[in-house]
This record gives sequence, C-alpha cells and structure tokens, in this order.
Amino acid sequence: MRSILNKKITKYKIGFAGLAFAGLLTACGVAEQETAAPGSDASMEISSEEIGEEETGQGIEMSSWRESVQQMFEDPYGDYLETGGEIAFLTDGSVEDDDYNEAVYNGVRMYALGAGVSFSCYHADPNALESYQEAVVKAVTENAKLVICAGDLFGEAVGALQETYPQTSFLMIDSVPCNEEGEEIPIADNVHCIRFHEEQAGYLAGYMAVWEGYRNLGFVGGREEPAVLRYGYGYLQGIDAAAKDLSLEDVTVRYWYADTFSPDIAVRERADDWYESGVQIIFACGGGLYESVLEAAENQDGLLIGVDVDQSRISDRFLTSALKNVGQAVVIALDDYYAAGGWTEAEAGQVRSYGVEEGCAAIPVVDTEWRFKEIPRTHFFEIYKQMKRGDRQVSAEIGELPQMTCITVNYE
Repeated sequence: MRSILNKKITKYKIGFAGLAFAGLLTACGVAEQETAAPGSDASMEISSEEIGEEETGQGIEMSSWRESVQQMFEDPYGDYLETGGEIAFLTDGSVEDDDYNEAVYNGVRMYALGAGVSFSCYHADPNALESYQEAVVKAVTENAKLVICAGDLFGEAVGALQETYPQTSFLMIDSVPCNEEGEEIPIADNVHCIRFHEEQAGYLAGYMAVWEGYRNLGFVGGREEPAVLRYGYGYLQGIDAAAKDLSLEDVTVRYWYADTFSPDIAVRERADDWYESGVQIIFACGGGLYESVLEAAENQDGLLIGVDVDQSRISDRFLTSALKNVGQAVVIALDDYYAAGGWTEAEAGQVRSYGVEEGCAAIPVVDTEWRFKEIPRTHFFEIYKQMKRGDRQVSAEIGELPQMTCITVNYE
C-alpha cells in the first residue's frame, strides 16, 4: 500500500495529511503552529516555505497549500472503480452536492487515493427504503471489504445486515444500527460508528456572533433529531456564554423546529417574520431548509449561520458556519482501520464522537471565509484552545433544555 506521505508529504504521517486536507476543504485552517492541526499528534515543524503560507497579519493565505492538497485528488493509479472497489461509499444523494455527502466523499477519496486503495460509490434511493439494504448487498457482493454509510437512513439497513456479512467491515457516519422501529440495537464487532460533537461547533458560532455585536438571534432546526438538537443547544450555550463574558442583559433568541430538511414556504414565512421583527441572524440548521431562510434574509437584509460545511460560498449573507469536519473524521477512521488491519477493540462495535479534540468542530477561519469585522481570529483561537484544554465546557445533553443564565430564549 502506497502512502499519502510517500506521494505528497513525505515528512509527515498520514494522519496529519488528513487533518490538513479537511481543514483546508472546509476553510477551517489556523494561523498559529499550535492550532494548525487541532487534535493531531503529528510533528508541527512546518515552515511557511514548506507549505507555501503567506502571513497576512490576522491569518494565513493558504492558496499554494490548498492547491497542493487538491492535487491529492488526482487519480493517476486508477484507484476509483465504477464498481467493485475495496472501499464502498454508500449515500442516498449526490457525492457532488457541495454539502454533507461531498464532505464525506472527499474524506474517502483523500484516503483511498493516498493509500492506494480502490474505492467505488453506490447510491440508495431516498424515496425507497428498501434500496438502502439493496445498496449494501450490492457493495458486499461486489467484494467490498469496507462499506462506508453516510446518514442516519442507513441505520436500519446495517442493523439488518451486520451479522449477515460478518467478514465485511462497516463504517457508519452519523448513524448507528437500528431496527425497523428506528430503535438502536447492539452494534456488531464488524461495525464502527462515528458521531460528532455538534454542540461544540454550534457553541463557537453562537459565541462569536454575539461578540461580533448581534443581540437578536434565531435558530431554525430541521427536525428534533440528536445532531440538530446538539447544534441548537450548543448554539444557545455559546450565546449565553458570550453574553456572560460581555456582561450583557439584552440578548434574545427565537428558537423553532420546522419539521423538514427541505426548502419550505413555512420556513421562509417564519424567517421573514423574524427578520422583520428585529432578528439579525438565523442559524439555519437542517439540509436544504437554508434556501428558504436565505430567501428571507435577502428580502429583509438579514444574515445566516450555515451548518455542517462552510456555506460562505453560497452567499455573502452567511456570516459563518458551524462546521463538523466529517471528511477529516473519515480519514482518521480509515487510517486507524488500515493501520490495524481492521477495527481494534476500541473501535469494534463502538461509537466514537469527534469534536474539537480531533479538529472536527469549528467555524471557518482561513482566507476570505472569515467575515467577522469586529473581532480578530486570535480571539477565536483563544476560545478554541480553552475548549480543547477543557477550560470551557459545552454540554452534550439533549434530554432537556439547556439552562440559560444571561439570555432570553423564546421557544416557538
């Protein structure tokens, strides 16, 4: 197996390459050596000459390094196969959606191309639940060694088939095996599951928005599902913490679940009403519903906070985004899997949550994606380091509403 290091970054181990890759693709880079690869145990002796950095005062221009990383996506060895790859990536959407699926796919592609592992993509039909199991079966019968499933709708499929194919390994992203009723079931030893500390990313976005000067904020969630709840409750905690740090008493949040992850007239009307009544910025947390919030923001001169990936390229209306670097988590998991020749005891049948420690929860800070005008990146780095050290805690509890001390939250 060839290595990413041998091909592109001979001085460092594959884990660092993955960390750099994920940070750059989501614009979650950093301006200091200490924070350049949060959670990495790789050597940090990287000079500006080696990665093409150009100091700009507040941050780093990463153009040359970004181009180098993009070159890793070239496939001179023909590792991508239409079918029959050793790694099978399963999704129910496009791998070029400029969003969640593409972030997962980039992680798969980055590792496979660097390590010399063949990979293929298989698709389930989101309108036909039976197609999820069919996609798993097709990948397995075409000799996939490791099946990677993105999204919670694969939970039932893997739950039904994990023991049917004990020689096949499964990596589940944002999901765990479940039964037909959607209840979680025991995880077989050939399955490893990844979840995220979305509450940490939500916290950072909310905290920085208040420091920027916003006092009337909103949250529109898709459905009351764990990931959305964690994003929302972390967002509230970040807003409350910033209000406390700034000794504010006038911060309010309007909070609502739309019961959809798609663009919807009800979402646009709710967002229109909020902006018109004084809400300055809305965290649009749930798939494509941001399109309706964005439409309202354009009508009412409002702002948004994006989710999962950096959405700044969609519109100037996005102040920032609450990121979970799924591509980076995939690279870390694949590196661990191939280094050990399978899932280790710590991974087999287990769920691992990725967050600040692994560099998988943040907001965009590199180049033009930093849109805060009143606060420098250095303040973000300090808050980030406090969270990483454990000096600033964010609760992941979703069983009850978070307790606020300095802000008013109107649940609708």
